[in-house]
Amino acid sequence: MDRNRDLAKGLSRIENKLAKKKYHTVTVTPVCKAGAAVDDGEVLFNPVKIPGACLTKGGAARLMSIVLVDTDDHKIAVDLWFFQVSKDLGTLGAVIDITEANLALAQPLGNVTTAAISAAGDYDLGGVSTNTNFDLIVQSDAGDNDYGDIYVAGVATATRTYTASGIRITLGFEVQ
Repeated sequence: MDRNRDLAKGLSRIENKLAKKKYHTVTVTPVCKAGAAVDDGEVLFNPVKIPGACLTKGGAARLMSIVLVDTDDHKIAVDLWFFQVSKDLGTLGAVIDITEANLALAQPLGNVTTAAISAAGDYDLGGVSTNTNFDLIVQSDAGDNDYGDIYVAGVATATRTYTASGIRITLGFEVQ
């Protein structure tokens, strides 16, 4: 009897900590088009899951920051498209050709363009682009998952050749 009460108290403390958590980050490494040039306006990577972005099923969060690490050393901006449901934008390395029906099913949340990597974020073999103040409200699809996941896809803004894991993205969220 006491053990059950103690377990319930422990769960309550964990739930309270999660409920009080105001900010959190999620890091993803998308699979980029590799080995051939990707031109401006072409699909760099199709949607990758951002697990727990909204913390709860059907929950909302405010996208506050994006840190893009480019280990391929391209120093360019990337267009990021956010969705509630994963639907491919099209073939990697080709222009976006998602159908209207699939775009509606994906439930777009918005898009942002990261800043190009400047001298402040440049290092010998790559670069870091720090982007803040997006103020984009995102919400997970209550019917799609149990954990508050959303998805992000990337579109190139200049002609470059990438490696499959040449981009790492850390997204900062404020729980709503």
